[in-house]
Amino acid sequence: MELAAEDFVCVALREALTAYGGHATLQARNIHLDEGGAIRMRPDLVWYGESGVPLAVADAKYKAGRPQGYPDADLYQMLAYCTSLGLKNGHLVYAKGNAPHAGHMVRHSGIVLHRHALDLGQAPSVLLSAVSALTVSMVRP
Repeated sequence: MELAAEDFVCVALREALTAYGGHATLQARNIHLDEGGAIRMRPDLVWYGESGVPLAVADAKYKAGRPQGYPDADLYQMLAYCTSLGLKNGHLVYAKGNAPHAGHMVRHSGIVLHRHALDLGQAPSVLLSAVSALTVSMVRP
């Protein structure tokens, strides 16, 4: 269930981003944390502009029902993605988590890490509307 939920979220985001041009890549390759290219990373989704410059990054997580909320490690992972891609905003998308949307400004960096929750149990039209709204927040931070 976990992988299917994460795949659905990423494909839905990719499809919603087509309205804004550019292209979105799932399980993006050739992204490294270090200058030497030894530390490989694979964000679930990277949206690139027409010129090939990264414009947004998202990672889907299926952690529904966790009473302690979202783990800090997810935020650290997104910070690494934003840093390596040169982005000021990163988006963690949870399948029905326990916390509302939140944005965290990372000290001394200017990077904002956003946490979103999507209720995958909603009617399809309502769920796709929520994905569209989330996409707008990714495109216009």
